[in-house]
Amino acid sequence: MKTSFLPEIEDISSHETWFAGYVEGQYALCEGDAGPMRLKATHTLAVLGHARRIAREEGFAPHIVRACLLAALYHDVARFAQYLRYGTFRDRDSRNHGLWGAAILKREGRLAREERTVRRLVLAAVALHNRYALPAALPAEMACVASTVRDADKLDILRVMDEHLSGPRPYCPTVVLGLPDAADRVSEKVLEDARRGRVAAYADLRSVNDFRVLLGTWIDDMHFASSRRLFAASPHAVRLLADLPRRGPYAGVRACLLERLARGRREDALPDGDA
Repeated sequence: MKTSFLPEIEDISSHETWFAGYVEGQYALCEGDAGPMRLKATHTLAVLGHARRIAREEGFAPHIVRACLLAALYHDVARFAQYLRYGTFRDRDSRNHGLWGAAILKREGRLAREERTVRRLVLAAVALHNRYALPAALPAEMACVASTVRDADKLDILRVMDEHLSGPRPYCPTVVLGLPDAADRVSEKVLEDARRGRVAAYADLRSVNDFRVLLGTWIDDMHFASSRRLFAASPHAVRLLADLPRRGPYAGVRACLLERLARGRREDALPDGDA
């Protein structure tokens, strides 16, 4: 496991300071419940932490490491304006927050002092991180940075959803994209994707239970050994899936996805060469 530390490369404190100020300014513009915006700010810092760990453990080149950290910090920069203007985090009901985020970074000149290669990689990762799948012909370095952000994003979304659905806080439709928590709303497409080892799509969700299944399918969409290991070991993933109905249409998929997580943990526990 590689855990190199590159102080100068990993020091993005000036960007973090700007981001904190930007977020506070967005809070000040909110006339309603700013809770969902605060959730996104906390999420951003958690994604940054996951991206830092993935980049270190995968041993990326220094410029890739820096691009990964900056892209993780800025990947959801448009979420605040999105919530203020539209009252939702659902892109299909508002705007594509990835493309919007890249536009905000350009407008604010946030990457002007970064090397051209880093700037290009960050803008591409922010613009593409929320795509269902990355373009097949994407250059390798862009794919690496975007995939790091996508994996780190998914890892923390597990926490966000678990804490929201399992915790004592009031149910907030915005967090679950306005989906109903209704046992009779079932997406056969989502269930079929899960059974076949495919990643489910947001567009096919019909309920909170479908959302739980979609989150479980992400185990098949982790791009690096380190992120797959983190996903399989996540207690949030286990809880989200364990709380699916044990009977009815979700029962088989529940068991299947929980077994995939368990298999991932078993494989990670094997000595090198025994997998």
